[in-house]
Amino acid sequence: MAERKVKYLISESESMIMEYLWKQEEGKTFGDITEYLNTTCQKDWKKQTINTFIKRLTEKGLLVSQNTVKKRVYYPAMNYTEYKQGEAKDFLGEFYGGSVKTFLSAFSGGGKLDEETANELKEMLEEM
Repeated sequence: MAERKVKYLISESESMIMEYLWKQEEGKTFGDITEYLNTTCQKDWKKQTINTFIKRLTEKGLLVSQNTVKKRVYYPAMNYTEYKQGEAKDFLGEFYGGSVKTFLSAFSGGGKLDEETANELKEMLEEM
């Protein structure tokens, strides 16, 4: 079976769910997620709305679930660092043809990078 491509572009609402789950040491139930969103985030979302966000995150490959004896438990499919790396690679691929050089050229406005930025990049490349 072919590996499904993860879709890293998420809405602000989906991001709230993922950020909550990334901070947890264990998976959370639908009830836990609902309570967090409606209490901590002060949202007044219906179950159907939250279920839609969870379904979208699952379809994007960012959320997985496991059925337990009594409830379904949701987990991030990857940690926050892996997500940010994938998001950056997707961004680079979509907008700059995967070229770091093209990105840096756009970033610098087509001019030279200042010395501090150039040195930071050199150090980073040497570490890699």
